[in-house]
Amino acid sequence: MSGPVVIAVVNHKGGCGKTTTAVNLGAALAMGNEEYGIKPHKILMIDLDPKGNIATTFGVDKKSLGATMNELFKAGIDGPEVKIEECIIGPKQLTKSMKEAFVRQNPERKRGPPKGLEIDNLWLLPADLDLAGIEIDLATRIGRENRLQRAIQGAVGHFDVVIIDTPASLGLLTVNALVASNWVLIPVQAEFYALENMSQLMNTVSDVQQAVNPNLRLFGITLTMVQRSKLSGTVADQARKHFGDRLFETEIPRLVAIAESPLDGAPIVIGQKPNKSNPGSVAYWELAQEASKRIDRIHNSD
Repeated sequence: MSGPVVIAVVNHKGGCGKTTTAVNLGAALAMGNEEYGIKPHKILMIDLDPKGNIATTFGVDKKSLGATMNELFKAGIDGPEVKIEECIIGPKQLTKSMKEAFVRQNPERKRGPPKGLEIDNLWLLPADLDLAGIEIDLATRIGRENRLQRAIQGAVGHFDVVIIDTPASLGLLTVNALVASNWVLIPVQAEFYALENMSQLMNTVSDVQQAVNPNLRLFGITLTMVQRSKLSGTVADQARKHFGDRLFETEIPRLVAIAESPLDGAPIVIGQKPNKSNPGSVAYWELAQEASKRIDRIHNSD
């Protein structure tokens, strides 16, 4: 396959670890790790969720944001032309933001942020709350479902992998992500109604495939918020039976450390070394290892 692997991370159910999975997967793939056999990838992360939590996870002060996805969507329609380069936050700024956030959150630490608190090979297209109104603005526009694809088409060729985080809905923003992507990653919370709630999502993916994007395929399913319980085991068994090898072997555990990692202004794969003391970091590195192998197979499929 020529060109970048473009992955939309999608689930219309909130609280399933969608953004956390997108951020940590992107960061791990960008950094690479010899121990896990992951080579560094050039990553573009796109935040299509008006909450703008990706920027927050990297410690970025939203008040400092310039042009964001909202301006990029509106460019040439209701607003002035905006170049994608004007919206992107690069790795140097992300590293600076993470270190500043760490200092803010840990004022008692006199030695400053740890040396490993940095990121290379990752660029971010951030979002903010202004993006929440874009679905209304574009509702009657011709070509409203491919605004994102047109906005980023000149830039995506510079990257190995593009990861698009989506809002917890199946509205126009999510449809734009599916149209602009060639793969879908679905994080699924290990709960009783998890697979039942996926039917609407899979129907939306199928509709986009048939109507607009026949190249859209399932990159994988990953179980999140997994606990040592009979329920989690049952959900995992059902998912494996239904999705087969499209279900990642790695399961993301429900851990306070994962939930609280943004407080230190960094994804857990950056803020914590993957070892026995940090099982959350280990889990996301193992997921990145599996994802990296799938990406390599896609790139070598030509």
